[in-house]
Amino acid sequence: MTATEISYDPYDYAIDADPYPVWTRLRDEAPVYYNAQHDFYALSRYDDVLQGLLDTDTFRSGHGILLEIITDEPYGIPMMIMMDPPEHTQLRKLVSRAFTNRRMADLEESVRRLANDLLDSAEGDDEFDYIERFAGLLPPTVILKLLGYPDGHAAEFRAAADASLHIEEGETLDLERKPLVGENGEISIDAFAILPELMEQRRRDPQDDLITALVHAEIEEDGVTRTLTLEEIVAFAQLLSSAGTETVARLLGFAAVTLHRWPDQRRLLVDQPGLVPNAIEELLRFEAPSPIQSRWVSRDVEFHGVTIPRGSKLALLNGSGDRDERHFADPDVFDVRREIDRHLAFGYGTHFCIGAALARIEGKVALEETLRRFPTWDVDESRLEWVHTSTVRGYSSVPMRVR
Repeated sequence: MTATEISYDPYDYAIDADPYPVWTRLRDEAPVYYNAQHDFYALSRYDDVLQGLLDTDTFRSGHGILLEIITDEPYGIPMMIMMDPPEHTQLRKLVSRAFTNRRMADLEESVRRLANDLLDSAEGDDEFDYIERFAGLLPPTVILKLLGYPDGHAAEFRAAADASLHIEEGETLDLERKPLVGENGEISIDAFAILPELMEQRRRDPQDDLITALVHAEIEEDGVTRTLTLEEIVAFAQLLSSAGTETVARLLGFAAVTLHRWPDQRRLLVDQPGLVPNAIEELLRFEAPSPIQSRWVSRDVEFHGVTIPRGSKLALLNGSGDRDERHFADPDVFDVRREIDRHLAFGYGTHFCIGAALARIEGKVALEETLRRFPTWDVDESRLEWVHTSTVRGYSSVPMRVR
């Protein structure tokens, strides 16, 4: 079989459910792959993906970070994840103050209390949907609390995040380039309609939350100091709440299914809880919640004798890179004691996930508390349901039998 016969379509449901055989062939036979139907290139080997993540001059985020929205023109929405240095650097510094390792560590006990409150709702049930009752609610509740939202919006944000990224079979995501804030100040996404009111409250009465930090932040632009615009703050809130909801929910769903499939590894975690932090790193490597990072190519660049032309759309398959036997021994084996030097699940370099420390704490606490209450469980794999997108991959429903 030749490399030209390999077909990798990120929108294909069957491939998305188990992309690893195709990714193995890409790494071995077509490390620089081109999909003519959707007009994109893909890099699949660990070293190549890492280079793509680090070289922000060549591989640009400002033209969009999903294959279906990338064009030759910059995206034009002030969302940090779709910006390049130096603009990206300035805005990232503002948000990074809310995501220091110390501050995230201080959140651990509140995350644990919340996790137990959610798991209490399943107490006594023989079976429940792990996503619906727990994994889908924990991340948005935590991130919205960090932002400074009032209680009670977690389910709404989870539903909005799922709906905004889910792709129906045979289709691609249609993202119209419309402003987040209209000419009359109206906000295009209902879940953020409350932001102007919260911003005004924080101007009058600052709190220890991210909305307060954003409202009072100042940046320098063309020698002039200014505060952030409403659109910039809405963009921050959308990025943090959506990314913080989707990726951690998918990580926890993968945890439930993977440990069902590898019960010996689950038993190790029950017997040795100190392995849980490393188990989270292995889960991120083994089943990356966001396995594809897309970029716009700013110059002709060559990999393995193949030139990727300027103006191309490029998929950096970090989920494939983390299963590359050139970097990880026995990469298709799930091993909670694996020594991991560096995985790519959070990206790398300039766009390394700003919420990585929070995601790790949420994952650690959620898994510890789940294992403490339910040392064994089974998953009805015939009833698993997926969220299908071109950048986030995982389950929207995990039926889990615990007794």
